[in-house]
Amino acid sequence: MALFSRLRASSPPHAAADPFVLSPFLKACASAADAAGILLHAAALHAFAVRSSASSSVFVSTALADAYAKAGRLEAALKEGFAEEAFALFSEMRHHSSCPRPNEFTLASLLSVCASAATLDAGRQLHTLAVVAGLEHHAMVRSALIDMYGKSGSMSDADVVFCNRTRYDVISWTAMIVGHAEHGHSKEALRLFEEMCHAGLKPDHVTFIGVLAACSHAGEVELGLRYLDAMSKRYGVELAKEHYGCVVDLLGRAGRIHEAEELIGRIAADERDGVVWTSLLRACAARGADETGKKAAERVMEAEPWGSGAHVAMANLYASKGQWREAAQERHLMKRKGVVKGAGWSSVEVGGEDRGVGVFVSGDRTNPKDNAIYVMLDLIYYGAGMVQHIPDQLDLGSKVELTIN
Repeated sequence: MALFSRLRASSPPHAAADPFVLSPFLKACASAADAAGILLHAAALHAFAVRSSASSSVFVSTALADAYAKAGRLEAALKEGFAEEAFALFSEMRHHSSCPRPNEFTLASLLSVCASAATLDAGRQLHTLAVVAGLEHHAMVRSALIDMYGKSGSMSDADVVFCNRTRYDVISWTAMIVGHAEHGHSKEALRLFEEMCHAGLKPDHVTFIGVLAACSHAGEVELGLRYLDAMSKRYGVELAKEHYGCVVDLLGRAGRIHEAEELIGRIAADERDGVVWTSLLRACAARGADETGKKAAERVMEAEPWGSGAHVAMANLYASKGQWREAAQERHLMKRKGVVKGAGWSSVEVGGEDRGVGVFVSGDRTNPKDNAIYVMLDLIYYGAGMVQHIPDQLDLGSKVELTIN
């Protein structure tokens, strides 16, 4: 890379952009000793190739695909946040015979990206590829497919994948239970859990996160407490802070704030981190419990001094009770401490000829069609109001998904 930098500095601009010059440097990247080294150098050369229009060269594209693909580097690209680049390179890899065929690890990694971004169309394409490659029934791929469909809002597709299984495994059952719990299908999630146990499978700690979340959404307080008690006694699963957090949320939703605080007192001191206290804080914000909320907020700030969640939750708590001065003071405190809240964002998957995923960031006016975009958002908002579906403007942690036909 040092030689390439000197070449760019001492030669005419077009010299470094020559495909026959770029290709050897990319091949050198592919021989780096570690994934991070390959990713860092290949990404830099990739960016230069795109800017100089050299990426269209078959020599450059092949070298790029090879650099990212060798020794599982596609997974490294995904983990480092190069999601779009990974998808593009995965497409290139499929068209080059020198690149390895996608395996269950590659497909599971790409499906996890689809799940995070809720890109249903890309996920379905990967599902087709899994079928063609004969990997659809691999436990890792099947659970990744179920997770992707669940997070993309298509539990019916997740059900199809689950029902087509060739054998029982805990991972797939857990993915279904968690998926239904996240969508508020509590009865279905709990039914699946009972079926899983009757089938002779032993639930793990992730399974119980889905079960307890389902109890929380359904308001099944006593059932949730029974499951929490049975985890270690009956199923041999060690209780973790995530499980306590779910039950704190369960008690908080039912207005049983004092019991939720007592439950936190039962947790080992080193396990009482921001996750557990945040669950209590959210419950207090929803119920207007000032004193307990302040205590929970203090604990969250101790555990996560640079986090914005506690400040935002307290500001929401004050605002919900009309205490605007206190809400303003909380936000002023955030600014004074240098705590920055990440901008809210959402994404929309577009079909048709302009297929792709559009990402929208709160307050962004950089799009040349921003006026038309905001007009459409206003129409959607008022249209939702006509069917009594106005979201709570104070709930800064909500996730809204819309399908427009």
